[in-house]
Amino acid sequence: MKVMVIGAGRLGAKVIAQLRKNERIEIVVADPNDRPEALRLGLIERIDITDQLTPMNIEDVVRRVRPDVILLSRTLEDWGQNENLMGFEYVKSMERELLSIGVPVIPVCGITFPI
Repeated sequence: MKVMVIGAGRLGAKVIAQLRKNERIEIVVADPNDRPEALRLGLIERIDITDQLTPMNIEDVVRRVRPDVILLSRTLEDWGQNENLMGFEYVKSMERELLSIGVPVIPVCGITFPI
């Protein structure tokens, strides 16, 4: 199974760490940052896709990679939209574009609640 992980920051690093527990999963990582958390922690050796993903180019990238599933593990901060009132809408438009490609997309939530 090929899994495309979009985002290798704090949230993406957690996702990648879990995926690495299964040797049969091929992980393709997309992140425009030079040294995201997953790379700094040694969870991955490199970022496979360093393009800044946008609604304009995401279809081409996904068709090139041909993943079985996409895990969207970027926060508003990761998208660079955390101080933008339209940040949430930007992320939703990315999700809509990914869904229109026909590959299952799972948005990963990084919210934790106190016990």
